[in-house]
Amino acid sequence: MEVGMHFLIDLLPALIVLGVLIFIHELGHFIACKLSGVRVEKFSIGFGPEIFHLQGKETRYAISLIPLGGFVKPSGESSEDIGEEGLRPYDFLAQSPAKRFVIASAGILMNFLLAYVIFSVVFMVGRPILKAKIGGFVTGYPATASELKVGDLVLSMNDKPVRYWKELTDLIYEVQGAEIRLVILRGEKQAVVRVLPKVEDIKDIFGTTRRISRIGILPSEEYLLEKYPPMQAFQKGGEALVSFTVLTAKSIAYLVTGKLSLKMVSGPIGIFAIASKTAHLGFVHVLQLTAFLSVSLAVFNILPFPPLDGGLMLFIAIEAIRRKQVSFRVQEVLTKTGFALLLLLMVVVMYNDLANLEIFHKLKDLIHR
Repeated sequence: MEVGMHFLIDLLPALIVLGVLIFIHELGHFIACKLSGVRVEKFSIGFGPEIFHLQGKETRYAISLIPLGGFVKPSGESSEDIGEEGLRPYDFLAQSPAKRFVIASAGILMNFLLAYVIFSVVFMVGRPILKAKIGGFVTGYPATASELKVGDLVLSMNDKPVRYWKELTDLIYEVQGAEIRLVILRGEKQAVVRVLPKVEDIKDIFGTTRRISRIGILPSEEYLLEKYPPMQAFQKGGEALVSFTVLTAKSIAYLVTGKLSLKMVSGPIGIFAIASKTAHLGFVHVLQLTAFLSVSLAVFNILPFPPLDGGLMLFIAIEAIRRKQVSFRVQEVLTKTGFALLLLLMVVVMYNDLANLEIFHKLKDLIHR
């Protein structure tokens, strides 16, 4: 009983985060439908059998068993929905290409908007970020033979002030082997320490080789709050949104071209595990994770691949250029094929999640006991 309660408690943050992301995405489609005069038959969070539903005047609102997505079902969205009377004014297919494109893209826009708002709020309330304080050393690197000590707080490097650990490491990376001058605070006294870095060639997660300098220092576990006034926080939120969008798009491009392994991709199980661990770090960390996942969901859905939103947007764009709809038969075949490929991708990433969490090793140990 106690184990079950712990499991549910660990599961709750992930369910909340995924629920918010799915709800916001589908709410975008729902609002766009309403503004375009399209009737919505069903609004569901999750797939499969319904756990709960509420029947409105036009729309059935439901929470379903499988929390891996959701959908908004507009009236008259496919050829199968068109009866003998033909298209009705409130049907999806009765709308202009422009209106249908807006409806298809609205979920993506809402996910970007959610991420921007969260990033901005985090910068306003303050996000925990590691202090530029030394917590240890890496054997074989120059810092071990220097005058640096555990507990030293770095105030500046080569006359450039630093507060955060990332600022310090970024500056060290770029010196390309030249001697660095660190001003440190030890207790109540300041001191100057000079260190000659070690230059190395490393590969990032995209396989790109980069030459950097290292001195072999590790951070302490002390944090500062990186906090900004509202106007600056909104600017920083926009910068974070653009930065993470570019990073996500680059990651997907590298996956498609084979430069990045599928083993680096997390699926639902991995996200649940990450959300559970993040919840123990605090609410701000959960907010940041929600923003990151919201951007990832938006970028993934914009891909021109049926049955994603981007696939529907591509069909509508082709229709607008050709002045003629892509045949329903072609759309149906491509959508079913795309759905099958997405299911295959889901199986692969879930296998990766289980492998990364060492579930197979744990099961093997359990069997051989």
